[in-house]
Amino acid sequence: MKFVFSTGGNGRKDILWGVLFLAGALALVLSKLGYLGELKFWPVLFSIVLVVLFLDGIFKRSIGQILFSAAFFIIVNDELLQLEALTPWTVLGAALLGTIGLNLLFPRFGKKRLGHGFSPAQSEERGKGDRLYYKNAFGGTVKYITWEISAVDLDNSFGGMEIYFTDAVLKNGSAVVNVHSSFGGVELYVPSSWRVEMRVEGAFSDDAEIKGQNNPDGANVLYIEGEVSFGGLSITYI
Repeated sequence: MKFVFSTGGNGRKDILWGVLFLAGALALVLSKLGYLGELKFWPVLFSIVLVVLFLDGIFKRSIGQILFSAAFFIIVNDELLQLEALTPWTVLGAALLGTIGLNLLFPRFGKKRLGHGFSPAQSEERGKGDRLYYKNAFGGTVKYITWEISAVDLDNSFGGMEIYFTDAVLKNGSAVVNVHSSFGGVELYVPSSWRVEMRVEGAFSDDAEIKGQNNPDGANVLYIEGEVSFGGLSITYI
């Protein structure tokens, strides 16, 4: 069974993508009727998509998504905006450096609470309690969880994380893993006897890579939620 990043899951996102499709339909009709003038349909459609991603990035408080959506919008419309001298590499470089700088200056900007009342600021200890918070930036980290858990928050930026759940115990038979990763990769290793349910949203990211066989009838359930931007997420069943 293969899991992929979800493009929906809440009312706000449905509204944004609904507006996108309606705007795309309108642009298609107007282009055929000649009302767009010299504007072409596909650049207009790509621009609408990027505007939606930009707004979605604001709602999700994702600095990388905001800046890169703006950068690609400028690239698509560089001639119209008379910014050909800045595209593509100058604009992309500025978006990358801006993302790094703003994430360093405002590390809490994109923080969200877990649905189980878990706040990252309250759980900086490693290896204690059933609610955990692991943060990684500009490097790599490997964590082994060998005790009872109910929630794990993973915050990864410009680096890689490997989290092993092979010896973990799920409190009351279930736990949630909230992944927030940008410009990096997160690898999760879980027992093959568990059932994994994924509700992960992705922007400019590959589909989740699944290695091994999930157990759809498993009594223990691990819920994987969150957002991955400009990176990857892999699940390995052991």
